[in-house]
Amino acid sequence: MQNRSSLLFVVILFSLLAGALYWITIEEETQQAPETWSAFVYAHGYNSGRYKKTDDFEDYQSCKAFATEQAKELGDVLWECGLRCRFDNSRQGFQCETMQNQE
Repeated sequence: MQNRSSLLFVVILFSLLAGALYWITIEEETQQAPETWSAFVYAHGYNSGRYKKTDDFEDYQSCKAFATEQAKELGDVLWECGLRCRFDNSRQGFQCETMQNQE
């Protein structure tokens, strides 16, 4: 009987923990961050992982203007602008809601 109550306690404890983690995840996803754009200029190639990142542009057009100017200064390298970018520890890099590179 004592094993059943111990097992029930552990199951309830893990269920509460799982519920709390789920609730925290949902809360983070539903929070709306302000619309900010980040410019990524790939001076060493797109797949190198070395890029120049500049944040806090209010719209895509201002991000694009900055990125194209920086790209031309570095020899017409690749660039992208990302919306609501954040650092993802699991991937060890920045993840954005959307990435654009429209001329």
